[in-house]
Amino acid sequence: MNGIPGTLSYTGSGREAAHEYSLRDRLSGFVALARPLFFILTPLNAASAAVLALKGYPSLAQCLTGFFTVALAGCAINVFNDYTDRERDRSIWPDRPIPSGRVKPNEALLVVIIALAVSLSMAWFLFNPPTFFILLVAVILGALYSAYLRNRAGYLSLPPIVGLIYLGGWAAFSPETLFSSWLPWYLYILGVVWQTAHIMVYYPLHLISTSSEPGAKVPPALFFTPTPQAAVKIGVAFTCLTLLLSAGLFSLAPLTGLYLILVIIAGIYALISGLRLQKEALNRDKGIKAFTSLSIFRLVISLSILLVIFISQI
Repeated sequence: MNGIPGTLSYTGSGREAAHEYSLRDRLSGFVALARPLFFILTPLNAASAAVLALKGYPSLAQCLTGFFTVALAGCAINVFNDYTDRERDRSIWPDRPIPSGRVKPNEALLVVIIALAVSLSMAWFLFNPPTFFILLVAVILGALYSAYLRNRAGYLSLPPIVGLIYLGGWAAFSPETLFSSWLPWYLYILGVVWQTAHIMVYYPLHLISTSSEPGAKVPPALFFTPTPQAAVKIGVAFTCLTLLLSAGLFSLAPLTGLYLILVIIAGIYALISGLRLQKEALNRDKGIKAFTSLSIFRLVISLSILLVIFISQI
């Protein structure tokens, strides 16, 4: 079985498997392994917390080092996830970089080690100890999720880990206010709620992927396996909550009406996509659209914060 139709390689799903690959194919495998979409999105999420902590932008050098610190850590976790899943993916996702043969398992593991070493070193030497330890905890929990928590506890053990991105972004530039301000924790909750919605609207597609594979078993949501319809309903409910929390941020942080307009438009689009999926929970195309719309929603939230703070400095 190949990957879900319409799922692009930049999310890590890969491409059609072959017996031999050219150098170009091999390089594209490494690119897909890093998940370019999330390589960019994850640092932007951290950056949105950082500029709110500073109420402005740091230097260009700090922006770049912060971007790559978070991007490399996220890349390492994603690659380790594919490394631990390599045997399962031979039947479920054979077109992903490792099971397809474009990237060898030991090469993937080497990418994980190098990316983590560089990321953690940058956090320690270029930022501060709180940032380093938040990143370290996120990496350890991310690895634990891939190796154990996902299959035993379920996919929803991931959101509390993802929320650490925002705490790390805040701590990078204002560690002294991490426990004296409520705003970084509000951002943490917003991240957890969004990630929950993101997982649950995609959950039925996991059921589709494993349904035709003998012996394949989809991990639970959180100690239970919902029906496709129930999963989408949970996803829609958390999409609504994400919209409310992101709109509420307008009154709690130094943001303008531009932020509010952009997030409401993106949130409504994500909500409509989810409601349409709810009517046909096993529709692949609608599932991919709902998943993508939520990715766009999170991107708009972060970019809107960055844009508004940038405009305020002009």
